[in-house]
Amino acid sequence: MRGTRSHFQHDRLPLPRPYWERELGKLRRPDRKGWSRGRCPFHKGTSGTSFSVNLDSGGFYCHGCNAKGGDLIDYVRLRDGCDFKTACQRLGCWDETGKPVRKVPTRKMPFLVMDFTIEGVQYREEVEDEPKTELELHRRLYAEAKDRLAELRQGDIERFDGEEDLQWGTLASSWELIQIEQLHE
Repeated sequence: MRGTRSHFQHDRLPLPRPYWERELGKLRRPDRKGWSRGRCPFHKGTSGTSFSVNLDSGGFYCHGCNAKGGDLIDYVRLRDGCDFKTACQRLGCWDETGKPVRKVPTRKMPFLVMDFTIEGVQYREEVEDEPKTELELHRRLYAEAKDRLAELRQGDIERFDGEEDLQWGTLASSWELIQIEQLHE
């Protein structure tokens, strides 16, 4: 089945390093994890180094005003006070061509086997391992981010610096993409 729609194109996102250099000017030398520092565009700080940016993922965090996000889209949304689609358009990663998009055909998918225990009772569940549509993919990403954030709130340690911020960004982005996909169903 074919339809037309506009949608987010991840591969069209600008590369984080050159984007941050254009946006913030001279950055400090990045640390081993890819984080660099510069002047925060959201407040007038005196140090000029309160704003940390990840040159690989595009994530950002200000140690002065607590502005934060998981990628360049979050940054543009916060900077310009706009929605997901508008931020993507400003970054050049929103496809407006309306070209026909082929839905993924239904096919046998590999199964993921989950064994778990609830109140002492053993269960086994088989679930499809791969999403069939973009909507299913966005729902899966949303659920995974929500589950990981719950683990972090319960005291689990971040697997890498900025993981919580990244999960919040994934949660927000996937929620908006779910809303957009549902409008086109």
